[in-house]
Amino acid sequence: MLTTPKTERSLNRDMRIQDAFLNHCRRERVNVMVQLLDQTKMEGQIVGFDTNSIVIDDGGNQHLLYKSAIIAINPQKLVNYIFNDSYRGESLRANSKYSTNYT
Repeated sequence: MLTTPKTERSLNRDMRIQDAFLNHCRRERVNVMVQLLDQTKMEGQIVGFDTNSIVIDDGGNQHLLYKSAIIAINPQKLVNYIFNDSYRGESLRANSKYSTNYT
């Protein structure tokens, strides 16, 4: 696949969202339900990930899952605030060099 600078920026942006989501779930030990291509579901905690795979601990057993085999990752707790400043609180925005107002 031939990538242009614009495509690379888009891919990097997408990876930051994915990384933020996975890292939040890992750091906060949020239980997730992972749905695979073969329609099986696995529940556990994310203990690690990289660009191609995720390690899930289901309470004693660890499973290495390839991201290409995953359809969805559903957290058991709401995590949308990691993407939206209004959920983070005023202190983060006050300390930010650049502030964006959403309507």
